[in-house]
Amino acid sequence: AWKTLYKQRSSVERVIAYLKEFFQLNNIRYRTGKRAKVQFDLTHLIYNAAKLACDRIAKSLSSKQTSQAA
Repeated sequence: AWKTLYKQRSSVERVIAYLKEFFQLNNIRYRTGKRAKVQFDLTHLIYNAAKLACDRIAKSLSSKQTSQAA
């Protein structure tokens, strides 16, 4: 159980580090926590939507390639 929990935690920390670096989440300059949380939530939503779109495009392209090869 510990190894699976560690893998999940490691992947979450990698995503947060990615968001901090490429979406400038380490430069939030709001005085209240509510605004910072809203910015984090919106950034997280955009990241998830982009990953979902990339996965669907990749799946679509791979299915087209397999159908053309057959």
